[in-house]
Formats: sequence, structure tokens, C-alpha cells
Amino acid sequence: MQKRTRLLAVALVTACHEQVPQTEVVHGELVDYHYSLELELCGGTVAVYDATARRAAELLDLSVEGLKQVAYYWLTAVDYAAVWAEDPFCAAALGCAVGLRSAGHGSMTPHEVVHTIANQLNAPAAPFLAEGFAEAVIDGPIEVGDPRPYMTLDRIGITDGAGYPVASRFVRYLLQSHGAERFAALYRGVPGAPDLADWDRAVRASYGVSLDALVEEYLAATECPSQPPSLPRLECDAPALMADLAGNFAWTSSLSCEDPEVVGGMQPPGEPIVFGETHLELRRTIEITEAGEYEIAVVTPEGEGTRGQALIAECDGCAWLRGYDAVLEGSMTETHWLEPGRYSVVLRGFIEAETVEFRATRR
Repeated sequence: MQKRTRLLAVALVTACHEQVPQTEVVHGELVDYHYSLELELCGGTVAVYDATARRAAELLDLSVEGLKQVAYYWLTAVDYAAVWAEDPFCAAALGCAVGLRSAGHGSMTPHEVVHTIANQLNAPAAPFLAEGFAEAVIDGPIEVGDPRPYMTLDRIGITDGAGYPVASRFVRYLLQSHGAERFAALYRGVPGAPDLADWDRAVRASYGVSLDALVEEYLAATECPSQPPSLPRLECDAPALMADLAGNFAWTSSLSCEDPEVVGGMQPPGEPIVFGETHLELRRTIEITEAGEYEIAVVTPEGEGTRGQALIAECDGCAWLRGYDAVLEGSMTETHWLEPGRYSVVLRGFIEAETVEFRATRR
């Protein structure tokens, strides 16, 4: 059960002596979600943050019951600047985490909450592992590449270029192919500022092979085994849409921030919409039983200079090889080939709407 209160936010970092903002807070099971008074938090957001924290703990072989409560702060630009006044790195970032606390400009920045869970296993961890793991949990972008050039970068270097997506893909492979226990040992074993010799020692201790051997194994893994261990995206925890007798799907709903299923948040009325930081979304899943072409039609919120989106992505299979990830911009109809399996469907808007729709009709 979530409890909502108002309080004076404590400083995120011990060194911060600036006045910290007053916030609302919703107490989740694992995450206390704070937000600036001018902002509006949607009904389903804290549950998603709790689910993210739970998934991160499971993938690090941590007992969920033994976790410490963590906090996330969704803050206006003014409040965010005040909190990180003495930390230039965090002040310049879209989000940042220190210890058990994190903050961001966006209502949906679960990447930072993953750090607060991982920090209970090892802090500071090697940036490659810390960022790769956070992106793996939230199913961020992935990119093929030799991970070794990125493994020794500091937290500034890893944010440039392909660092995050290369790290995320490698971490997904390790988790799905070798399991949480070995990955947790690696996460603990690599120091915060490692060289490749440090990595090699930790890999040998955790996986029983050299770093080079593990990387070559990973680079050669270009096909998915028939029944890999599950590593679904968090959106795939959403309720399932039932198909009709012809295998078609239809879903109509509203998009209202107060709805307990709607995830995200809204900025103060009259303020410009900040794309990529504030949005509302509804989530469902579908299961395709027969491969074929499907006509996919969506109606998403449009207005005030915005266009909504529909995001459709694979749930299962090999997380480091996932190929199908479609984004439909605005209200439109497209034809897509869908293989058998589960898919997440996310209807996203930057404003509320009386009607949003999704239809997938087999051709």
C-alpha cells in the first residue's frame, strides 16, 4: 500500500549545504518517491519503481527482504540544481544516484533507482558494470561491440558515445547465459577504477575463464538458444490483452494521470512540455501464436504541439539479440511482421486524452 505525505527533502549528498526543496512523497514497498510540489505524479508510477528495484535485486542475487529502502526525487530544474549544488557531475546530468538516494529531471528515470539497489551490493562499482547493469534492467538501447575498450572508462567517459549500449548488451549476455550469482560476484570483484588486469582477475574468479575468452565467447554468440533463461523487459509484466477468435487484438482506454495504471507524471499547467522527461503511458502485452503480417493501428494523444507514441517490443528470447522494437509516432496505421511470442505494447502521450487505442489485425 502506498502512503502519500509532504515533507522537507533531506539532502541527497552529505556535502550539500544548500536549502533543499519541499516535496510530496509516496512511500512504496521498496522506493520512496519524492516529487517537487509543482509536479503531478501519476497513479501507477511508484509501483513501476518498486518493480524495477525488485528486478534489480533479483538479478544481483540479493534478497529483496533484506534491501534497504531507497529514494527517488523527481524535481523541477530549480529544485534539482539546489540538490546537486556541490556536485558538478550530477548537476549536469539528467539524473544521478549517490548511495541509497537518486534524483532526476524526469518522472520515469528508473535507471537511477537501479543504481541505488546495486549500491547495496558494491559501491562504487566499475562504471562499465554499473551503467551496463542499470541499462540492462530497464531494457535500454544496445549496440554490438567489443566491450574491452569501455571497461576501464570512468563515469564521465562511459557516458560518451556507445559506452552505455555496449555495456548493456554485454551485461545482458552475462546475466542470461551465466546467471545472477556469477554476475553478482563479478560486480563485487571489479574495483571502481579498474584496469584490464583487474577485470581479468575478477572474470577468472567469477567465470573460471580469462577476460579475453569470455569476451570472445560473447562476440560469437550471434544466435539465440532454443530455450534461454528468461530476461524480459519490465513492460512485459503488464496485463495481457486477449485475442479474438481470429487472433486479432483491440484495446481502447483513456489516458488520465490519476488512473492507477497510468505511469509517469505531468508538469505544471502552462509550462512547456519537456520531451524525454515527462510523459504518461499505459502498458499491456499481447501474445502472437502464429507468425504473419499484422495491421497495427494506434490512436495516441495529440495536441499542444505534441504527438503521442506507441511502442511495441519483444518480451522473450535472448535479451542481447532482441531485434523487433517498433515505434509508431502519432496516430497511424502500419503493417508489421510479427513472429510468435509475447510483445509489450506501450501507449505514450505527453498530455492526457479521453481516448487511446491499439489494434493489431492479422492480414
